[in-house]
Amino acid sequence: MKMENAQKLEEVKQAMKKAKDRRMYERYQALYLYLQGTRAEAIAPILNRSVQTVKGYIQAYQTGGLSALKMNHSPGAPVRLTK
Repeated sequence: MKMENAQKLEEVKQAMKKAKDRRMYERYQALYLYLQGTRAEAIAPILNRSVQTVKGYIQAYQTGGLSALKMNHSPGAPVRLTK
């Protein structure tokens, strides 16, 4: 189990190095801290995100791996102006 966790940590560390987008880097950073044993409640203030957001990153990783963290759309409220 410990060896498997070390492998996951290394995988996340490599992804952090390759990340060009600040948001993706932040998500990898949250995972890295989590895999080191830091609780989501402690990670949230470090990243200036809500606990719910950090737990969402962790849950996405646990269900789909690193690829599940990639954004397919821009988060935020929908545009209110009509075309």
